[in-house]
Amino acid sequence: MFESSHSLRTYNMAMTGRHTTKKRARAKLSPLTVIGELLFVSGLIVVGYLVWQPWYTSTVVVAEQGKLSQQIAADLDAAAPTEPYDGVIPAAARVPDNEVFGLMYIPAFGSTFVNNIAEGVSRNEVLNLSDRGIGRYSTTQMPGEPGNFAVAAHRSGPRTTPFKEIMNLRLGDSIYVKTAEGWYTYSFRSIEYVLPEESDVLLPFPRLDGVPGVDQILTLTTCHPKDFGSDERAIAYAVLDSFQPTSDGPPESLLKVNPDLGKA
Repeated sequence: MFESSHSLRTYNMAMTGRHTTKKRARAKLSPLTVIGELLFVSGLIVVGYLVWQPWYTSTVVVAEQGKLSQQIAADLDAAAPTEPYDGVIPAAARVPDNEVFGLMYIPAFGSTFVNNIAEGVSRNEVLNLSDRGIGRYSTTQMPGEPGNFAVAAHRSGPRTTPFKEIMNLRLGDSIYVKTAEGWYTYSFRSIEYVLPEESDVLLPFPRLDGVPGVDQILTLTTCHPKDFGSDERAIAYAVLDSFQPTSDGPPESLLKVNPDLGKA
């Protein structure tokens, strides 16, 4: 039986993919639809940044500091005094603004935590740079000088967060500072929160029991709360516990938690 002409044309069109129906015109996007899509994309970007930023500062920057610290430590050792240690704690030599003069090891932040210490607290030249990060207030004392060796660093931000885990510090925790002169070991005492304008925490001997002009302390300052906050400042105090010259190598208590230092 032969198919009708109409049926045959329909069959052929189906097999060849040819259609005689006109394409429906695409509906125009409304302004609300465009705004909604833009907000969605923006949200993805923000979420992506919030995920990337902590990973970058806690992984990439920390790894970079670890590599830099090896070279800095070698440079400090090469600049160490050649005369025998006479038992008098030396003051670390002062350096020009923004120059690195030491390393800070804080096992409470991680067994291998180390970060460069530079002169000054300029955001653009010290605090925001991944090869610096911790800065000394130039109006305060150097390690080894009676008084207050005060430093600053970020807890949050896109570049460096050396003091991110400042709340991990517990009474008696050691903080080690290495300079060309040797190793200064401080013992953590307390932490407090102050308003940004309370600059008395930078005085030669603020808010701790001791003998001004004789005792030596370390003050860590950073923003609070932790995540992108700056309404207050978190202030951690530590007192000098001991000193040993560069020629003696790292303190035994630090080597116990970071054995790789003895292999350098």
